[in-house]
Amino acid sequence: MGVEWHKLIGDEAQFSIEHRLLNIVLIFGFIIAVWSGVTNYLLDLDSVLVLTCIISGVIMAGLYYLSFVRKKYAVSVFLLISAVFIITPVSWILNGGVSGSIPFYIILFSSVAATVFSGFKRIVVIAYFVIISSVLLFLEYKYPFIIVGYSSNVERYIDIFIGLATILIANTVVFVIILKHYNKEHERAKKYLAQSQEAQESLLYFSYHDALTGLYNRTYFEKEVTDFGHQRESGIGVFAIDIDRLKFINDTLGHEQGDATLVYAAKVLRASFDENSTIARIGGDEFAIIVRGVTRNGMEAMYKRIHDNLQTENKKSVEIAIPLAMSIGYAYSIGIDKSKRDLLREADNKMYREKLYRKAGTEGSIIQTVKNMLSARDYDTGVHGNRLQNLIASFAIAAGIPGSAIADIQLFAEFHDVGEIGIPDRILHKPGPLAQEERAQIQRHCEIGYRIAQASSDLLPIADWILKHHEWWNGEGYPLGIKGETIPLECRIVAIADAYDAMVSDRPYRKGISHEAASEELKRCAGTQFDPALVRIFATIKGCNLD
Repeated sequence: MGVEWHKLIGDEAQFSIEHRLLNIVLIFGFIIAVWSGVTNYLLDLDSVLVLTCIISGVIMAGLYYLSFVRKKYAVSVFLLISAVFIITPVSWILNGGVSGSIPFYIILFSSVAATVFSGFKRIVVIAYFVIISSVLLFLEYKYPFIIVGYSSNVERYIDIFIGLATILIANTVVFVIILKHYNKEHERAKKYLAQSQEAQESLLYFSYHDALTGLYNRTYFEKEVTDFGHQRESGIGVFAIDIDRLKFINDTLGHEQGDATLVYAAKVLRASFDENSTIARIGGDEFAIIVRGVTRNGMEAMYKRIHDNLQTENKKSVEIAIPLAMSIGYAYSIGIDKSKRDLLREADNKMYREKLYRKAGTEGSIIQTVKNMLSARDYDTGVHGNRLQNLIASFAIAAGIPGSAIADIQLFAEFHDVGEIGIPDRILHKPGPLAQEERAQIQRHCEIGYRIAQASSDLLPIADWILKHHEWWNGEGYPLGIKGETIPLECRIVAIADAYDAMVSDRPYRKGISHEAASEELKRCAGTQFDPALVRIFATIKGCNLD
């Protein structure tokens, strides 16, 4: 296993590049000091020189500990400079002066210093090496006797060779590592710049786009309005579009379904306009489109295209529970005969007039919309509701419901499962057993139906019954877990009639059971799921003996 040098140098997250370079210098300083001490000893040079090398190695090891372990960068740098300032002249004198290996080490030290330090510190350190080298050369020239020489030329040349080879190798290794780390820093900087540019582009994108639909937002639309207000174009049009019943969808089916409706609306609008049109979501349920270079007939064709795409997509949609409906208005201008605000106001006014008309008609009625949805989604649900209304009438009267209230309980019988429009088909019509999460979603239909009923003046009187129609006599029902006579009488009546009709009617996945078998099942569940007194009344009107 090789030495993992990067661990000796320091982690990038904890050490700056300058600090890691210092660690590199200290490691190689220690290696060179030990190597020089060994070679000087083998060459039988002055023992003081060998001791100096050993002391240098100890100093480098201590500084490395201070730098790497204690993370004292500034202190380590100061002590390193001080040590080099002392060791250099001593080694020069004890190791043959200019004729020895020390000049090579000075070249290495000055190169490393130029790399590690910057600014004024670099100038000071390099100036020191220039000055100290000049002074030592002068002293050696004037007083050559102060230099400790070699015992022979062989020793001298061996020392010079070892020093030169050591410096060449050390210089190469140090600078390769330094360049490697600089390259890594450079790549990291490039990556950071790329990420920064991506972040800026993302920020710019979301400053002009709606995060949910991906269309332009109001900020961009207002900018476009201002821009085209200063241009003279042959023909320009503006569409104002509002999503119908979005508040109703949010309040009853939840904001997740409301968001799905908005995304679906954006899909329809993209399919209705070309790429030169500016499509923007400018409010919660409001969209606006700017169309350039268009004729009045072209605007009418686009209006029709939106409605055609809407009908086509609604027929095949599985993404939204309630069919998408839009109120649409548009305004058209040639040149600048109308101001931009007038054009927008005209489109808005037309859109609101269409919305008011749609609300006044049957298409705008929530109860009519829900009836259409129940029938379109599951034919048997509508037929079951009709059968249940007929079954309820005589049962309700026998149970003590006054004749004046029969219409309400029949309405309840028809719409008691209205909340199922908020349950995905894959769960609602799953042929096999339901998973726990799927069962929990099914049980939500009571609360969804309650919110739908509260949003409709037609269904508001039966909203509480819709919420509680799956409560059990023994308190083990849902969603509230109430029991006994705290469950509304109407809910207890419909629960029995609903269960009976579900058992005797044929379904796509099974045949209905006999009247007698269904009556026996009601008897078995009396006192747990159903009100036992009402079960006996129901048996009486159906001609059964449950005793």
